[in-house]
Amino acid sequence: MIRAQSIAAFLLAVIGPTLLFWMVIHQVSGLWLDVALRPEVRQALQQSMEDQKRLRSMDAAHRDAYRKRFETTGTLLHRLDVIRMNRAQMLQRFEITVVAIFALVAIVVAASVTMRARRARALEQKQYLDRVSVLQENARRHAHETKGPLTAARLELERAGDALRGGATDDVANALQSVADEIDRLSRLTRNQASFAAIGRPVLREVSLRTAVEEFCATFADAWPNVTLRCSGGDATVCADRDMLRQVLVNLCTNSALAMEGERASRPPTGGGQDARSPHGTITFAISKRAIDVTDTGGGIAESLRARVFDPYVTTRRTGEGMGLGLAISRKIMLDHGGDLQLASTSNVGTTFRVLFGDKECS
Repeated sequence: MIRAQSIAAFLLAVIGPTLLFWMVIHQVSGLWLDVALRPEVRQALQQSMEDQKRLRSMDAAHRDAYRKRFETTGTLLHRLDVIRMNRAQMLQRFEITVVAIFALVAIVVAASVTMRARRARALEQKQYLDRVSVLQENARRHAHETKGPLTAARLELERAGDALRGGATDDVANALQSVADEIDRLSRLTRNQASFAAIGRPVLREVSLRTAVEEFCATFADAWPNVTLRCSGGDATVCADRDMLRQVLVNLCTNSALAMEGERASRPPTGGGQDARSPHGTITFAISKRAIDVTDTGGGIAESLRARVFDPYVTTRRTGEGMGLGLAISRKIMLDHGGDLQLASTSNVGTTFRVLFGDKECS
């Protein structure tokens, strides 16, 4: 789909200006011939030939000069007659030549612009992958360094709990529980870092997007309270890793569900016992050729975050509720598929992320 759209845009960029240029040339190309072929011009030349005849008979000393001018004027009239008879063909050849040159220039310019846009996009994707790779390495180190101390701390707490269980005071028990909670939080942090660091390479198989999305909607129908999952559009077969695609959809739905929940919570209750926070949100999966548009009914993404929405650790959640890795992981997965994950649109009535699949062949 991406390649077809690029070709269509390229053709439009060439054909449109070329047709407009041809219309202008067609209107003005005949003017220079019309000036030369005007009846007054022919009459003036014929009158000149008659004058040369009279002068030749009246001025014998310059007879040869008058004859030469007479013959030159006759040749000119003959050429005008030839031009008049071939006017249509000459204009057609002239227009074709000029329009062909213009079209060639337009093709070169459009190709240059297209190649520059492709190189810029490829460079942006490469830079993003490089940033993600560095962050993945940092995440691996973090997970490795914290795993051992966390395990040891957990074992020590369990041992202390066994020793104090018989006669521990409430304060000691509360302190132990508090330490355990903090260790659990660090454990979740480590698991998130480890999952980010462990993004594997996709194993590409033929996947029916319709079947994959419908199975996802059925499996995760109750995963997010007050959220309805819907599937629309047709079907398309792509080369994808089904498990990784499910991970991308889970990450997108989790973000959308939290956004819709936050947007509902910010509304004041309405009168008559009705709470404006009660209506369900909706996430719609619109399937097209080589793409899935995931649209929610939340309040949109803040303008200050839109340019950095795929950067790791960018999040609007409170501390402890999320690390801002979901979209970074999801985009990394789709780039590894040869596609991309894009923020298609966002406003106060909803946000659409576009999951694009590339042209990589199935394994």
